[in-house]
Amino acid sequence: MWPDATLLEMLRADDQKAFNILYHKYSSKLYYAAYQIFKDQAVCEDLVQELFIDLWVKRHQLKINSLQWYLKVAIKNRVLMYLRTQRAQLDISAIEMLADKYGADSQLLRKDIHRALDENVASLPERCRQIFRLSRTEYLSNKEIAALLKISVKTVENQITIALRHLRAGLSDHLPSIAVALLVELLK
Repeated sequence: MWPDATLLEMLRADDQKAFNILYHKYSSKLYYAAYQIFKDQAVCEDLVQELFIDLWVKRHQLKINSLQWYLKVAIKNRVLMYLRTQRAQLDISAIEMLADKYGADSQLLRKDIHRALDENVASLPERCRQIFRLSRTEYLSNKEIAALLKISVKTVENQITIALRHLRAGLSDHLPSIAVALLVELLK
């Protein structure tokens, strides 16, 4: 077996045999590393192929100390870059689809969200609801609420935390609608 340093020197001298040896030595390991991150056989195979094509194309410019380390880092970077571009494409198309779907109905959507929010606030225990409304609709500080109701600031903080947890749980079914409503408003 040839040492990597020798194979790299041969590769820089345009030796295709060295390239083939490197490919057979590392391609399955790189595929496995890629597959550990992203479980799509065809994509991982393509990413490994692209990595080796770049290795051949850039063979004269490469300054590599450890080929094994370089290839592992390169394949991980390729997989992560692929995932980022795929996610960005999915996010943009999903936003466009949702904006198209809800854009015309944004007024109805806002009413639905407000109704759900009002119902969830109404279902809070009385004291918790009172503190939440003073905080979120009257815009009083925790200290002001505590003084007004003659309770400690810590009690106010605890009640607001309880209210927010309750609302988060109660509105979880409406989160996609809330996100769409916000996006529609931002895109106007």
